[in-house]
Amino acid sequence: MGADKKEKKKAKKEEPGEVVEGAKGGGGGMDDGWSMGIGDGLQGKRRATAVCAAEDAVKKEKKEKKKSKNEEVVDDEAAKKAAKKTKKEAKAQAEEVEKKDKKEKKKDKKDKKRVAEEEPDEKPVAKKGPASTPQAATEPPIDRVFVGNLPFSVTDDQIKEVFASCGAVTSIDWLTFPDSGKFKGAGFLQFETGEAAAAATALNGNDLDGRPMKVEIAAPRKTGGGGAGAGTNDPGEPSNAIFLGNLSWSIDEEQVRKAFGECGEIVRVKFLERDGQFMGKAFVDFDSVESATKAVALDGTDLAGRPARINFSKPREKKEGWESTGKPQRTYKPQNPKPEGCVELFVGNLPWSITDEKIAAFFEPAGTVTNTRWLNDRESGEFKGVGFVTLETTEQVDKAVAQLAGEYLDGRQVRLDYAGKKKEKSW
Repeated sequence: MGADKKEKKKAKKEEPGEVVEGAKGGGGGMDDGWSMGIGDGLQGKRRATAVCAAEDAVKKEKKEKKKSKNEEVVDDEAAKKAAKKTKKEAKAQAEEVEKKDKKEKKKDKKDKKRVAEEEPDEKPVAKKGPASTPQAATEPPIDRVFVGNLPFSVTDDQIKEVFASCGAVTSIDWLTFPDSGKFKGAGFLQFETGEAAAAATALNGNDLDGRPMKVEIAAPRKTGGGGAGAGTNDPGEPSNAIFLGNLSWSIDEEQVRKAFGECGEIVRVKFLERDGQFMGKAFVDFDSVESATKAVALDGTDLAGRPARINFSKPREKKEGWESTGKPQRTYKPQNPKPEGCVELFVGNLPWSITDEKIAAFFEPAGTVTNTRWLNDRESGEFKGVGFVTLETTEQVDKAVAQLAGEYLDGRQVRLDYAGKKKEKSW
């Protein structure tokens, strides 16, 4: 019996469904409560699982929102950095443009100031409204224009070709710096008619070799006032010397002497140079004030294709042995005693255009040149502007020193010194 009970009890544990059903049929209260407890446990387990799944979903959603927010923050910071960088670059670019504009305006102002200093009585006409008086309306049209901002390589032929469509250019007056003689990149053009000059202003801003030209009507030169000098019609205080301006680069002393030969005796012609470059200006000394006055009357005369500006030259005040600069006056005669039997002279301050024929002609009033030696630079081979001249006799050397020291040769005062007698080489 005990064994059967154990078997039944074991079978009941292995088959709970059947036992439950038997319990229901038999109405056993204890077995029915146990079955309900199992059902409630399974239902609670399902509920817990659902709660966990919901919590996981909420966590996942929060995590995704946080990630999205972080990405938005990163994108926003990147956008701010990009905007800040763009703003900084735009500011730098604007400052660079402003700086460049200021520099160009400053340069333009400086150029205008220099032009005004060079031609104080000849400035571009300011733009004005309608004429307020009948007298202004009856004034003849101005046939002269100012051209600026030109390339330094511009030539007379080129500028004439540029304005050929406006009318014929009768003369050109280039502006140069008084201290260096270099071209300013500006000048004045004279046309045949006022209509041609007015038409020329239409080319204002046109490109010429990469530079926009400035073309404006120029006021006529004032008469009276101002002192002597280039750029005015006032001839200055009469003297025996004249100033020549607006000279052609190709002009030489012979052309100048020929142009003013009928005015009187010309004592000297001095071309102005700076660093070996001709400045387009010269001084001419006459034997008298009357001769110089006749020369000044030829103001505007064509010299080598250009109308020359001619004024009386203001004489410089000289002190004994000193120039106005406070430096010792340069001497052109020998400072040392003459060696016995000297037939050779050192010749300095010679022009670059010197030749054997020119030096022979220069010494011809004193004697005959038998030999010349020019000194050249050892490295470059260029002429140094000095040399040696041998004459036939020592008496001719004396005559040359007395008559020719300090005289002009192609615009330069020749300096003479004793070179001594040539010594025979001993073998």
